[in-house]
Amino acid sequence: MSADGLLETSFVAWGNTITLLTLLITVISGYLVVAYIAGAKMTRDQVMLISTLYVLMSSFIIWACREMSLRAAVLEDAGYALTNGPVAELYARGDVATAIISAFSLALIASLKFMWDVRHPKTE
Repeated sequence: MSADGLLETSFVAWGNTITLLTLLITVISGYLVVAYIAGAKMTRDQVMLISTLYVLMSSFIIWACREMSLRAAVLEDAGYALTNGPVAELYARGDVATAIISAFSLALIASLKFMWDVRHPKTE
């Protein structure tokens, strides 16, 4: 594959990563809305079901983002290596995968904590 083809494929992979991130933000927002509006009224079994589905779906999307961004970084490296182009450090790296996992794993945990707080309000 040519350098142009590798770079184009890497840019498509970065675009897919961004698309997955927007999907993840939508899933998290939906869970937070459900927690806020109906969390206190739901039975324990309902909360367990929705939270399990939420964790599974979010984990899958986080994993997909990680894999897609790692592949994009590898393709980008290969493309720029063939062109003898700009220094690779100037471009988005595989470290993006670590940042994605960290940020959205924290968001996942925080949203589960939010559901807990809605269902177990503190009386002051």
